[in-house]
Amino acid sequence: MVRVMLARLGEVFSRWAERWVPEPFVLALALTVTALLGGFALQGSVAPVLLGWYDGFSSTPLLAFALQMCLILVTGQALASSPPVQRVVRTVARLPKRTPQAAGLVALIACVTGLIQWGLGAVVAAFVVREIARSAARDARPMDIPVLGAAAYAGLAVWHGGLSGSAPLKAAESAQFTQGATQSISVSETLFSPLNLVVSGGLLILLPLLCVALAPRAASVPEVPSVSDVPSQSGSHSVLGLAVGGTSVLLVAYGWARGEVAFDLNSVNLFFLALALAAHGSIRGFVDSVSDGARGAGAIIVQFPLYFGILGVMQASGMIERLSSAMASIASSSTFPLFTFLSAGLVNFFVPSGGGQWALQSDVLLSTAASLELDPGRTVMAFAYGDQWTNLLQPFWALPLLAITGLKARQIAGYTAVLAIGMGLYVGLVLWLFG
Repeated sequence: MVRVMLARLGEVFSRWAERWVPEPFVLALALTVTALLGGFALQGSVAPVLLGWYDGFSSTPLLAFALQMCLILVTGQALASSPPVQRVVRTVARLPKRTPQAAGLVALIACVTGLIQWGLGAVVAAFVVREIARSAARDARPMDIPVLGAAAYAGLAVWHGGLSGSAPLKAAESAQFTQGATQSISVSETLFSPLNLVVSGGLLILLPLLCVALAPRAASVPEVPSVSDVPSQSGSHSVLGLAVGGTSVLLVAYGWARGEVAFDLNSVNLFFLALALAAHGSIRGFVDSVSDGARGAGAIIVQFPLYFGILGVMQASGMIERLSSAMASIASSSTFPLFTFLSAGLVNFFVPSGGGQWALQSDVLLSTAASLELDPGRTVMAFAYGDQWTNLLQPFWALPLLAITGLKARQIAGYTAVLAIGMGLYVGLVLWLFG
């Protein structure tokens, strides 16, 4: 009964999204205009808000952070397109024969790889979806590809509780980036805390089950995806690439184990870059995959400064401070994590950059948490869950997935909206109980 209701709800939302959801770049422009108009109204003056937009657009720290994010995405795609991973992808894609089975499998793959590294999670499940579509088309077997695309996006709903979560890693990196913190916050208090084990572990089960339930009752035979293949791996095997990549992986892992290398975004990027290089074996194959990933990230790269501009508007106009202050005025020690989750989810829709958003919100959030005598690590994670939650409603990070599968944002948005409802209820309940 529940499965039937969810499937119908997904179909209704999907029909609505097909008609009304704009393309990601159009949405970025619309949100920019909305933020500017809201900033003008709050500030009562045009010039400070426009200067705030430009300061955000051209912010050197934020642009440096954008490069870190792009490296995660590109190295993740390079690893996902390496021969060993592609062999696994093709093998796994042959397993499911019906849409519910395929949706659950794709969501599980997306969530597991998203927890390992969000760039990997953003693309490896998309490769699985593409291979499933090709297999179904070849066998003339019905398969609903849009719901599989939504399942592949589930990795971006768990990533911030994983090893590449930008807010926890930035909080561990230094107190300089995390305003309101007098010292760095260890990942043992955030990523490896009991709270995160419950939330991320629960989502690892919940999201695939929801995707199974969302599978439409009827499906048609898909067309062969009209998208480019994984870059050719024709380059010869390189002892140098394998040696440099493998040695670097071991050195970073050794440094983490001994505490001599900080577990932060930079070391995570180095680790996965080296791992991708070692997995390819061929230097030419690695470079081709990186180039292909960079092309896929092009739409994200051009939108990053626009969202940083929105961040600048929200800062210059006092939007964030008003929202956070209003939340702090009504929150108690038991409800503050839930309010943090909700506020991060709201702001993320306008600024889909976890690290940049954390830099702006961290001051008020951690200061309020300190006044309520709450664990700062729990505040970081409540923020992280809110940030990843509304990724399901904001197609910014779906761009690589859409490029690989040939789908449109409006084709998956209805299904991801249902996932967002289920995830919001679960995480909200856990935060309330832990509070």
